[in-house]
Amino acid sequence: MRKVETRKPYKISELIEIATKDYWVVNEPDINGKHLCPDTGIFDLQLYTRKFEEEIHEDLICYLEDYPEITEEDEEVFPEFVIQEGLAFLYSGENFESVISGAFDQKLDPSMKEFIDSLNYYREHDSYLDL
Repeated sequence: MRKVETRKPYKISELIEIATKDYWVVNEPDINGKHLCPDTGIFDLQLYTRKFEEEIHEDLICYLEDYPEITEEDEEVFPEFVIQEGLAFLYSGENFESVISGAFDQKLDPSMKEFIDSLNYYREHDSYLDL
């Protein structure tokens, strides 16, 4: 299983490929089940991007970095890399993997377009796209 690196540029399609590569190796190959993505390290990080348009697309460049720290005043202090690079929050790794698993819960072999559509739908509706 491939592990991800922080502060490295990835296309969103690459992150999807990493999260889905060994999906059925660690899960029962059936739909309508509760599945988990392989442990690639994405789950424990956040996805950030420089330029976010209205929708996610396959070539959108993302960076993985730690979650912000929360101060005693409940303020978020983002990692230095995120601030220096002018990055914006895109997805938590947990939600990213949840959307990927949600697609696999409905189809044995979702397409890249279906994963992208699912990510966009979740960002807009905070629920899963029916495939």
